[in-house]
Amino acid sequence: MKHLFEAWTDLQDRIQRARAVYLLFDYDGTLTPIVSRPDLALCPPEVRRELAELRDDSRVGVAIISGRSLEDLYGLIGVPGITYVGNHGLEIRNPAGTHTKRLSSGRQKELTRIAKSLGATLGNLPGIIFEDKKANLAVHYRQVPKAFHEKVFREVKEIGREWGNHWRVTEGKMVFEIQPRVDFHKGLAVRNLLKGLPEAGMLPFYFGDDRTDEDAFRFLKGGGVTVFVGPPETPSAAEYFLETPEKVAEFLKRFRATRPGKDSGAFQN
Repeated sequence: MKHLFEAWTDLQDRIQRARAVYLLFDYDGTLTPIVSRPDLALCPPEVRRELAELRDDSRVGVAIISGRSLEDLYGLIGVPGITYVGNHGLEIRNPAGTHTKRLSSGRQKELTRIAKSLGATLGNLPGIIFEDKKANLAVHYRQVPKAFHEKVFREVKEIGREWGNHWRVTEGKMVFEIQPRVDFHKGLAVRNLLKGLPEAGMLPFYFGDDRTDEDAFRFLKGGGVTVFVGPPETPSAAEYFLETPEKVAEFLKRFRATRPGKDSGAFQN
């Protein structure tokens, strides 16, 4: 991967020649640093200001794509008029309205049973956090002492074996997610967001820091600008990297000073 700012001269040219640019961001670890508790990951004020500024430009689209629930994601960022995608693509909120893919009653009952099972086996561990996202369940163990990590892994993997026909276990940064086995991921979410927009002259960017963002990187390969946020030695399908969310905030400032050269009106609200 190449540092994004080392290629900035070329990227500026691509941005200014584009008719429209779609900026797509993961949230945790990308727009805001990873913190000890999910509820503490507030959007930095300067990032919120940049997002609001770009929202009002009809040449620029802004979307946040996260594993968090839609309600949680909007509550942390709070910028109206941009697109929010929650639960890796199961929920979407944009200026046109809110769309949610709901679990069937049978799947919802299964998730309740899974949550109760994990609560019984892991609920007494110090620092464990269960996050009910309605359509899936996250098990955060960042604050769990290392001596208990093996137990967390064992119990979560047991859920994967027991419920593998209908549910899958995915691993992120100090978190496991139990998700329904349906066709959704961040790459598909990006495809759906781009669908219906004019392809000619459209330049999408995607920024992410986790394994779940790799689907989006692979989908946009050769058709957009993909940026991994983190150490450059990390294996990733992204073309570029930035070290930290602070560097992503710097990108927003640089981008705002550049912007596409023509007003296509592609993102008029």
